[in-house]
Amino acid sequence: MGGVGKTELATQYAHRYQQEYDGILWFNSRDRDLAGEILQFFRLEFEYEIPQELGGKLLNTKEQVAWCWRKYPESNLPILVIFDDVSDVNQLREVLPHHYRFRVLITARRKRLDPKLIQDLPLDVLSPEKEPEKALELLQLLLGQSDRRVSREPEAAAALCECLGYLPLGIELVGGYLAADPDLSLAVMEHQLQAEKLANPALESLNPTQRGVNAAFALTWSKLTSHAQQLGKLLSLFAPKQISWDLVVFVATESLTNNQEEEKQLTWSEKEINEAKKQLYQRNIIQLAEEEAGYYQAHSLVRWFLQEQLRESAEIHSVLATIFIKVMVAAAERIPDTPTSKHIKYFRDFIIHLEELAKSLFNETQQENQSRKIYLDSLLDGQVIWIFTGVGRFYEGQGLFKLAEPWCEKCLATCEFLFQEDHHAVATSLNNLALFYHKQGKYIKAEPLYLQALKMTQSLFAGDHRTVANRLNNLAGLYSKQGRYTEAEPFYCRALEMRKRLYGREHPDLVTSLNNLAGLYSNQGRYTEAEPLYLQSLEMAQRLYEGDHTYVANSLNNLALLYVNQGRHSEAEPLYLQALEMRKRLYEGEHPDVANSLNNLAGLYSKQGRYTEAEPFLLQALEMRKRLYEGEHPDVANSLNNLAGLYSKQGRYTEAEP
Repeated sequence: MGGVGKTELATQYAHRYQQEYDGILWFNSRDRDLAGEILQFFRLEFEYEIPQELGGKLLNTKEQVAWCWRKYPESNLPILVIFDDVSDVNQLREVLPHHYRFRVLITARRKRLDPKLIQDLPLDVLSPEKEPEKALELLQLLLGQSDRRVSREPEAAAALCECLGYLPLGIELVGGYLAADPDLSLAVMEHQLQAEKLANPALESLNPTQRGVNAAFALTWSKLTSHAQQLGKLLSLFAPKQISWDLVVFVATESLTNNQEEEKQLTWSEKEINEAKKQLYQRNIIQLAEEEAGYYQAHSLVRWFLQEQLRESAEIHSVLATIFIKVMVAAAERIPDTPTSKHIKYFRDFIIHLEELAKSLFNETQQENQSRKIYLDSLLDGQVIWIFTGVGRFYEGQGLFKLAEPWCEKCLATCEFLFQEDHHAVATSLNNLALFYHKQGKYIKAEPLYLQALKMTQSLFAGDHRTVANRLNNLAGLYSKQGRYTEAEPFYCRALEMRKRLYGREHPDLVTSLNNLAGLYSNQGRYTEAEPLYLQSLEMAQRLYEGDHTYVANSLNNLALLYVNQGRHSEAEPLYLQALEMRKRLYEGEHPDVANSLNNLAGLYSKQGRYTEAEPFLLQALEMRKRLYEGEHPDVANSLNNLAGLYSKQGRYTEAEP
């Protein structure tokens, strides 16, 4: 059960025996995609380029995880892997390392795991029948060896532990309460606990152990100052693990500027926040996180108690939830479409809490009984999209598409629940999910979503509107990718004309429209119509953006492609080289645009018979695309085909055929 000490036992084991291991990996497993978490860990911590294919065979997620375990650095001692709070045994089967180098420790609330999978060690409360004196030993440890109350009042100490159902979490809460008041006798403490149980009718429906812990929390709560209580309520909005204290201080202070109404209800200085933190820490409401200094954590049951206190104070609930959402949305909006490694490291402190917020919102919309909602009343329309989009971008930007996809889907489901009729948030979430599928080459799944998004947007915005133009452009892009040029052209033309009316002479959206329509004409062999549009697009992009920019790189690349199709190779090469170097500067590590530039430059060299120069570029593009895209993707197929074509031209037929 929760609070019995599973995580603490695993933590103490890891500390005590760390010298026997050459590394300890800890994964928090409840309600998380374990495979995705492991892949992300290896990408960020070891900078592994995880393959999508080996020996001509596409790898599924289980096989990718197994590859990561095999690549773990060599060591003389075994590696300890801890999966804490596992809720899905089937997920566990997919990710367990089976090599003899690894030792695996699992904590779970399930009473029985598959005995073929793992050796079971059941944990129970510290009852005197099974663990004589252990509950009293824990209480003494929490009070400190110099405290004599347990030895002076043995009967009261035993009654106190019995009142708490012998649950370690309850004893820990009471230990913090008693340690803060060294003059309080154990008998009085036990009497107060019993009185709290009787005075609170809500506790009657709980089992004896839960009643004792709830009563202990209620007494602890009553002794906190108002600032400490407010801070506890604020902390209940964060994910319970890895709470950066710098982030807490930022949320509590900086976010209140320029909001006088909120300042009237909640104002505190950084000094007051740190004083409040000391109270919460001394009374075991929060604990230091083991992984890194400056981070705290709260037990999941304690967090649940804190959320109950937050819900009961309606005004402060609204203020805190509004502040928290505002800060998280602001962070999400700053996550770029293609985050660099610097972005990933910076936003990691936010993402676990942004993820928790998105998950909670989704869960609140799925519950029939809305009495336990925390966030919905404090949410504004435009914020919903960004909460989910931020998480999706964080993962998609690292090539972790398996982790990104469910957030796009949950965003749509949440918006459809919140906004029953046509609404811009629903239209945007439809468009975003379609765009995700589009990028993944899942065109059949993308089309109906794009059509829905366009229809809804046109019903919401009459006449010319930038959002309508964007939807027209996206649908045309999908048709163009599928070679459905006659269907794509009218949508591209409508988008371009609308943008001209909206923006006048120059605008980034006009650069996009000119580029896209030119690309369509080029694909159809209508080169004389395409060239002036490409030149317009490039010149406009260079005027709008000084230095490196994605729009400039795209325009250079596309104009070069047109020249290649016309046989104007000497004009194409410098443009391709400029585009490639610019994209390398823009994107750290691997990116689809870099792979595209490598592939295109190799294509030019191949057409010129410069095969030895073309081959390494084609191989780089192929390997990069395999790593970027999970499963089958048109760009991977394109790279395979191009490399085969190169080998065929060189007479290397046995290499070309597979």
